[in-house]
Amino acid sequence: MPFVKLVGFSMPILGKDPRRLIVLAVKVSQGKLHERNAEHYLSTYPEERVGEWVSKAWAFPSVLEHVVLTFLVEDISRVCSHQLVRHRIASYTQESQRYSESYAVRALRKAVEILEEKGLRVPVKRGDVFRKLLEVASDSEIVEVAKQAFVLPPTMPPRIARSFLEALSKYYDALESGVPMEDARFLLPQAIKTRVLVTMNLRELIHVACLRLAQKAQWEIREVVRAMISEAKRIVPEVDLLIESMCRRES
Repeated sequence: MPFVKLVGFSMPILGKDPRRLIVLAVKVSQGKLHERNAEHYLSTYPEERVGEWVSKAWAFPSVLEHVVLTFLVEDISRVCSHQLVRHRIASYTQESQRYSESYAVRALRKAVEILEEKGLRVPVKRGDVFRKLLEVASDSEIVEVAKQAFVLPPTMPPRIARSFLEALSKYYDALESGVPMEDARFLLPQAIKTRVLVTMNLRELIHVACLRLAQKAQWEIREVVRAMISEAKRIVPEVDLLIESMCRRES
């Protein structure tokens, strides 16, 4: 399962409620700031009216762009991340495979742990660790190790885990022979896990939800976007209403 956490969001200096930025945008558009100043809408404007305006913002969605959200997305495959970054009105910082073994190291540590539990000698070369594991481990242990580094598609049999660990053994063989990490990564399947920091505004998040929560969307990115929406609801409880209204209009 992907891990998604909201780690930051835009917030007004007064009031601390990002939803009030949406209200302020509405009032600027309506020309209301000659009657009341910005501070009123950011701090003392009635809370029930804030919810009403946010819920109706689907009709003039540009005001939603003033709320910007940053998510840390972990334990997703490169297959999934390649889909995510196609949404271009956003900023992304992805974990580098040129400088980090990251999830591959997690699988290596788990493989060593299992070999030690069995009282077996752990090979010196990292590629040999996986080859030794594949000789002595049960199917469930192989799956357990593979899940440290890869996303296993639910439609594929568990034996796919074996081919993933074979790929890791070749990856480490390449590193041991002096191949730079940036080239050794060519041996890794797209199922290898990655981390991405994602920043996008609320309007774009809702647009992404309209596309990626649909049944025809790939299962993994559906899970990621569902988790992003769940996190966004912590600061914008009306987001489900906005998705329902805006997706209906886009369809």
